[in-house]
Amino acid sequence: MTKLVFTQAAPLGTSSRALLKTTVDTNASSILLRSGRSATRVSRSLRLSTRAASAVSFPEFLPAAVEEITEPVARDLAMRLERVPVTSAIGAVAGNTVKVGVCAAPPKARAGLGGSLPEASDKPQVLCLHGFDSSCLEFRRLFPLLEEAGFEPWAVDLLGWGFTEMPVEVDYSPAAKRQLLYDFWKQYVGEPVVLMGGSIGGALAMDFASEHPDAVSKLVLVDPQAFASLPPPPDAPPPLPAPLGFAGAAVLKSLPLRFLATYMVFNDKSEANWDAIRIGRLHCLQDQWGQALVKYMQCGGPILLQKAVMEKMASIPQETLVLWGEQDDILEKSNLESVTSSIVNTEVVFIDSCGHQPHVEQPRAVVEALKSWIG
Repeated sequence: MTKLVFTQAAPLGTSSRALLKTTVDTNASSILLRSGRSATRVSRSLRLSTRAASAVSFPEFLPAAVEEITEPVARDLAMRLERVPVTSAIGAVAGNTVKVGVCAAPPKARAGLGGSLPEASDKPQVLCLHGFDSSCLEFRRLFPLLEEAGFEPWAVDLLGWGFTEMPVEVDYSPAAKRQLLYDFWKQYVGEPVVLMGGSIGGALAMDFASEHPDAVSKLVLVDPQAFASLPPPPDAPPPLPAPLGFAGAAVLKSLPLRFLATYMVFNDKSEANWDAIRIGRLHCLQDQWGQALVKYMQCGGPILLQKAVMEKMASIPQETLVLWGEQDDILEKSNLESVTSSIVNTEVVFIDSCGHQPHVEQPRAVVEALKSWIG
């Protein structure tokens, strides 16, 4: 039985969106000044403020462009990022170890990421999976709100995306992404989690929950990609020549395409600003990003994931909450219908005034829905 619940998104108040708007308005005010001398003074003042703000300690593995990000919650989460070693058998990696990009809430972080499996917590553990070619910075606005609400959140970068190490020797198939995530869970979390995935992250979350029910107590899907509007996948992925793959990666990394994608994601188009583009594109500036993306495409990653989701959805045992942005212009609602008709125990919450990423555009509504559902 599917239960439909409608919710009106709560205002952000003085949260990250308000802070971001203040930043944008301040920059705009310098443009409106008529006096050349005044404009020069304001411009110089803003540059000095930016330098002062950037005099913070970001992890060394992040691209230098992280300094250009201005949204406070994004900078805060970036400073909390770590790369932790995970022993895995996903490929011929030196020492069978891959360093996974992760942000975890204390005290879990201090115990688990310190090298020993932490004791079970009495707080709900929420493990967040980002979407296609994204990073855990996607949860920059949700993460602190989850902490405030009494959850212990984890945000993990999936293999081949985000800031997880990208060794040349491994494959980047959906199965490899799932295996490395499970190895991370075994070595650092060690107790069932509420698994949350957005878009393609939702597809990977369904695949993971079906294969590893011991690791997932409940499932949260945020505008999940269930491939309902696509034709059935072919028996074998078509070959992708490497030059064509790298050309596609260059286009995906380009500023025009990133702007278009960012614009389409939001219902409130003012959110599609340069800072959102910088945040969404930051992981693309790593040296191995292109080859990891091409390997994912060459192995038929999208088709393999589509097959996995279509075959496994009906066998997902966990209670499932589906959050859907009412103004999602990326996915058709047939994806929502496919999930609710396949997974036995689902509840749906529609987030009003929201596009494809409720956890970015309406994070407070997402937290309220989680609190109500988990109880």
